[in-house]
Amino acid sequence: MYGRVISFTLLAPSLWSILDVAAKVIPQDFSRQIFKSGDNVGYVVEAFSSKDQAGKNIELLQSLQGLKEQGMAKVQVTEGTMIE
Repeated sequence: MYGRVISFTLLAPSLWSILDVAAKVIPQDFSRQIFKSGDNVGYVVEAFSSKDQAGKNIELLQSLQGLKEQGMAKVQVTEGTMIE
């Protein structure tokens, strides 16, 4: 199993609309939970069967990275393999 955690701080609460859309999409091959920990702060937890699968499912990551590039969010990504 492979996991990804995306932590973010949005410049404005109105940017949550991007995450609201993602929250309504139910992924078929992996799990995704989106958490709001403050008005502008949250994190996403994704679990995949493999690193390859994680690499094929980067739409939300790309959206958040796009906000970062525009100076509209701070984004931190952590990925790793589950310890068995």
